[in-house]
Amino acid sequence: MNKNVIKLQEKWQALILDANKIPAVTASKQWFERQSERDQKILKALAGFVGLCVIILMFIQPFYSKQALYEAKLDKSIAVYEQLAKNAHKFQGGSGSSDSSAPILALITKQAKIAQINLKRFEPDDQNLRIWLDDVAFDNAARWLETLTRDYGINVKQISVERSDKNGRVDLRATLYK
Repeated sequence: MNKNVIKLQEKWQALILDANKIPAVTASKQWFERQSERDQKILKALAGFVGLCVIILMFIQPFYSKQALYEAKLDKSIAVYEQLAKNAHKFQGGSGSSDSSAPILALITKQAKIAQINLKRFEPDDQNLRIWLDDVAFDNAARWLETLTRDYGINVKQISVERSDKNGRVDLRATLYK
């Protein structure tokens, strides 16, 4: 390790000797030596301050440039996240053709037609919807209610199922809410 230090000192001294051969360096040294002792101290302090500023800028400036880059990336990521959050309802379950934000009455009547279920009567009640189904196949009604819950977020608040005269058929009264 001492050999490396000695080599480094020799290279430094050679560099100083080479620098002293440059006319501008020689003229600067002569000008500095002609200054008063007080002015020399001020110039040394000023040179130290400028050197410190250069070193700080060499290390701090890259961090600031990276910070601006990362802030831009963060802004872009936030914009993408907000766009995804805004459109999340489009990617949740469902058939995709029906809008789950539609009024409950429109969704239920449309889905009843698709499931070939005849709504005998329906009655809006605040945020709820009361429905009456007569002589409907129990399996079809259960499947339809499950589809409404799973795909459209329409839940059953209250239900009454009565056996019909025909086997496998029921009369159903329900209160649905979203």
